[in-house]
Amino acid sequence: MKLRDRQKRVSNDIKQEDKKAVIDLINTPSSAPNESNAYSFNIKQEDTKNDSSFLQQDDGFEEGEDYHYGCDICNQRMPNLKSVLQHRNSTHNVKELRNRRIKDINMEPDVHDPNFYCRPCDANYKGRGKYRNHLRNVHFMVLKTIPKRTIPQNIILPDPDDPNQYCRACDHTYVQKSSYKQHCRYMHGMTSVKFGTAKSKPDGIADTYCKICDLRLASKSSYKIHLFSIHKIDWRQIYQNPENMPDVNDPNFYCCACERKLANKKGFKTHLILVHSIYPSTPKKIDLEPDTDDPNNNCRACEKNYISRSKYRNHLRLVHHIDLPPLKRNVNLGSLPDPNDPHHYCSVCKKPYKTRAKYRFHCRIAHFMLLDYHSISNPNATIDMNHPEHYCAQCEYYYVNKTCFREHLRRAHNI
Repeated sequence: MKLRDRQKRVSNDIKQEDKKAVIDLINTPSSAPNESNAYSFNIKQEDTKNDSSFLQQDDGFEEGEDYHYGCDICNQRMPNLKSVLQHRNSTHNVKELRNRRIKDINMEPDVHDPNFYCRPCDANYKGRGKYRNHLRNVHFMVLKTIPKRTIPQNIILPDPDDPNQYCRACDHTYVQKSSYKQHCRYMHGMTSVKFGTAKSKPDGIADTYCKICDLRLASKSSYKIHLFSIHKIDWRQIYQNPENMPDVNDPNFYCCACERKLANKKGFKTHLILVHSIYPSTPKKIDLEPDTDDPNNNCRACEKNYISRSKYRNHLRLVHHIDLPPLKRNVNLGSLPDPNDPHHYCSVCKKPYKTRAKYRFHCRIAHFMLLDYHSISNPNATIDMNHPEHYCAQCEYYYVNKTCFREHLRRAHNI
């Protein structure tokens, strides 16, 4: 198992004098767009370092060849679809159904058809994935894996205000304007004049790119949480100008940062929390610092009690910006639990869990572990894609038919 790059990025006990350098580095805009996998937005990123032991789909392709025909039972290569059907009938005694959708068996489909239209079957498909599944299952075509689409570095950049929602860097047209602007912003780090200024005015954040981690976060809220939890930095130290900070005690409920007047006190406080991350605090005794280990969960700076220790610690983090160590003193930060423990017991936190799902969720959230698909119990086993009984060795499970087995391989193992 792998740890997320949390420890590599910035040490948890970062020194106070080092924060300025970290802030300067984070605040530096990205100089070039990042590479991104264009087809990975619906696929969870898993640890695929062992894929080479059982994934051999691209073997046997000649130079310039994107597909070939083959028997899905014995993997024998065939020149065309007709020979595949004859081979299945004579060798494997598999008779084809009369209602097969192919209308012209001698016509070959275009695997790169932009409209996902199958000419031999005279059928349209909604997406590339469904179209390629059709080619595999109906036409017995062995397709070459689509290569990763990379963004040209420092050569072509999109126009965020393109009226046709066309990204010339990725050579892709978006249907919705909002999707195109989100793509330009988070994929290429570009915003239009209207989109950028209107959204970035309250908090000053125009780009959610972290230069230290070489990572662009999906939203401003995620970016703020990332700065606080990973780098121990309050985003207001970087982006907000102290002179433009709103007055929490303004009698007219006016926010000078947003140049906006709120209707009432409750709406004004809610606005300060959601937009500016300013939480209500009334430190009657400014010279006092909160006691992080107060047994009564009392904040002496704010003169306020909290019903639980967790709520009190959240108050210290959010209002007073105190970086607190973990509560569990028996946690061994140098080790990791076994995510496949049969008793769902975390050896690091010394705590059992009722179900496997809750235990693995704890491993991901508390220990920042990247886990395999939830059903994988033997990750080192070799998967036989043509197993006659549709058995998955890594998940140790038999599937009722070939379709379910292949669907499982695609979804759980990216095969």
